[in-house]
Amino acid sequence: MNADDGAPRLTRASVLRLSREGGVAHMPGLARPRRIRCDRCSEAQRAELQALLDEAARYGERQVPGADRRLLHLGVEDGSETPVWSLTVAEDSVSDSLLRWWRLALSEPFSADESGPA
Repeated sequence: MNADDGAPRLTRASVLRLSREGGVAHMPGLARPRRIRCDRCSEAQRAELQALLDEAARYGERQVPGADRRLLHLGVEDGSETPVWSLTVAEDSVSDSLLRWWRLALSEPFSADESGPA
């Protein structure tokens, strides 16, 4: 269930969970976990997310430690909310596109009938 296994293939049933932590100042709103439900994404959006996860899995482990670095936690769950993969990377080592997805993702807690961005 870790990055050594490589990023899993995203399906319509997959849920991508993202959260941030660290940095100079703690901001609870930024630390709140967010999620992207792949069933609300188009094929093109899922392909973009897949490429971003693959890139994070390849390069995310090669990071220089630092006390004030912000970390991004990535996780993939299957349709039954079972975690199947996770990775923690330095935020400055991931693509700006992945951070854009984090900004657009729904904040938790959530309800099943919640509408909004994927």
